[in-house]
Amino acid sequence: MVLDQVQLEKLLCERLCADVKIYRREDDVLMMESPFTFPDGDHFPIYLSETTGGGVKLSDRGHTLMQISYEHDVELFYDGARASLRDHIVRESGIEEVEGIFSIEAPPDLVAATLFKFGQALTKIHDLTFLSRERVASMFYEDLRELVFTILDEDVVETDYIPPEVPDAIHYPVDYRFAGKNGKSVFLYGIPGRDKARLTIINAVAFLASRCAL
Repeated sequence: MVLDQVQLEKLLCERLCADVKIYRREDDVLMMESPFTFPDGDHFPIYLSETTGGGVKLSDRGHTLMQISYEHDVELFYDGARASLRDHIVRESGIEEVEGIFSIEAPPDLVAATLFKFGQALTKIHDLTFLSRERVASMFYEDLRELVFTILDEDVVETDYIPPEVPDAIHYPVDYRFAGKNGKSVFLYGIPGRDKARLTIINAVAFLASRCAL
């Protein structure tokens, strides 16, 4: 059986109500330009082939991980939290991963629904790039700022405070300084990771040493 390119395109357009294009490449492989896109605007290329049971197999042919590799180390997606999340997405979506290639099979009458499921899964996998340390730290500081100014008025909080009694304090700013109930200064540090934890310890030790020297 040879997949009917025209009929398959018609079925997808009717079910998805979208401008879906299917091309037969020079190597006789059917490739679909899906309505899903990567952050840079490129459409997800999805390749179609016939299964032994007469169904349709949708595959990304490794394009998702290749797209990720342009700006990220793909090896990170096979270790730690990202690996666990990737495995969960794969299991939950019913897709298969073999050597970095994601695919899913469907009977002809369920290709449209399966396309959506497949596209959503690939989007979730690509979105794991947002778990980079820099992005997480940025979100952490944004959430902390919102929390601080939800509790306290901006006019009573000093940000990036430089303790005058600490030598080289310009290198160790305090994220937030405000007065406590007893009138004494309260220093609040945001610590999203190890580097900031070390810096905070250095800052605290330097401040305590300066107070003891007075």
